[in-house]
Amino acid sequence: MLNLDWFQPFDNSQHSVGVIYGVICNLPRSERFKTSNTITLAVIPGPGEPKLHKLNHYLAPIIDQFIELWKGIDISTNETSSKHIRAAIICCACDIPAARKLCGLISARAACHLCEKVANFDDRNQSNFGGFDDMNQWFVKRDADEIRNNAYIWKECNTEDARKNHVSETFVRWSEIYRLPYFDPTKFLIVDPMHCLFLGIAKWIVTRLWIEENRLTTKHLEIMQERANKIKVPSDIGRIPNKIATGDGFSGFTADQWKTFILIYATTITWDLLKDEDRKILSYFVRACNILVCRIISKSGLNEAYQCLLSMVKLVEKQYGQKKITPNMHLCLHICECALDYGPLYSFWCYSFERMNGLLGNINININII
Repeated sequence: MLNLDWFQPFDNSQHSVGVIYGVICNLPRSERFKTSNTITLAVIPGPGEPKLHKLNHYLAPIIDQFIELWKGIDISTNETSSKHIRAAIICCACDIPAARKLCGLISARAACHLCEKVANFDDRNQSNFGGFDDMNQWFVKRDADEIRNNAYIWKECNTEDARKNHVSETFVRWSEIYRLPYFDPTKFLIVDPMHCLFLGIAKWIVTRLWIEENRLTTKHLEIMQERANKIKVPSDIGRIPNKIATGDGFSGFTADQWKTFILIYATTITWDLLKDEDRKILSYFVRACNILVCRIISKSGLNEAYQCLLSMVKLVEKQYGQKKITPNMHLCLHICECALDYGPLYSFWCYSFERMNGLLGNINININII
C-alpha cells in the first residue's frame, strides 16, 4: 500500500516536504501500520509540492523497483537458501489532491476517478456533484484500460496546449505508475475515509451547512460546549477540546476529534438544537459512520451504510441545494466498495500515515534546533 502526503516540518514557515510511504499488506492489520513496519520510499524536499506530472521524477525510481519485484527476486530465508518472492502495489491511500497527482488524474472538482460522474458548473464556474435523478447512468465503474490508454496518449502529445486539451477531454495525464502492467486506478486508488468522512463531510455539515446557514448560532455552540464538557468518556477515546465555541466554531479540530465528535458527542449535544431535516441528515451520517468504523463489518452492514450515506447526500441536496454537494459528498458513496476490497476502514485509512508525518516533522525540527 502506498501513501503520498506533504507536511510542514518547520514552525512559521510555508516549507512543504513530501513523503511516499509503503506498508506491507501481507502483515496482520494489527502490525501493518506500526512505525517499525512503515517504509519511507521517498522524501520530496520541497519547498513546495511538484506540480502535476512533475511528481513523476520522484516516482520513476520507485516504479522501477516495483517492476523488478513484479517479475520476482530470489532471497535467502531461514527455511531455504533461495525463495522466489514477488510484490505488487495493490492500494494507494492518500487524500484527494495527492491521490489524483499520484495516479495522473484530474482534480476531484472536475470528475470522479471511480465512476462516470462529471461535475456540474454554475454561472460562476463553481463545481458541484449534485443531481441524483440520473444516478443509474453515471454511477458506473470507469474503464481502467481506457484510463491507461489515455495516459499514454497524453505522454505522446507534442505541445503543452495539446496536453491541456487532452486532459480536459479525458481527465487523465501520464503517471509513472501506469508502467506497472497490473495497476488499476478504479480499484487500487481508494477513497480515504479519514479525509472524506471526518475532515471532509463531518466538518462540512457542521461548519458550512449549519453554522454558515445560521442553523447553529453562537449561543447554540456555547450550549453544545457546556454539554460536551459534562460527558465522561474512556481515557483512550479522548475528550473534545474546548473549541466548539471558539472563533467561527470548532476551531482547529483534527480528523480524530471530528471522528470522536460524530460517533459520541454529536447526537447528544445537538439534537434539540436542530430542525427535523437536519436531524435526519445527522442521524444518517452518524449511523453510517458507526457501522463503517467497526473492526468487523458484514456485507449487510455495508449495504446499510451505503443507503444511509446516499439518503444523507440526497437530503442535503434537497434542503440546501445542488451547490452544496461537494466532491467528498460524492466520493463517500464509493467507500463501501473500498471496504469490500480491503476490509474495515482501519485497514486502509490514513491516520497512521499522518502520524508518520508528525514523527518525521519532529525529527526535522530537532535537527534544526541542534
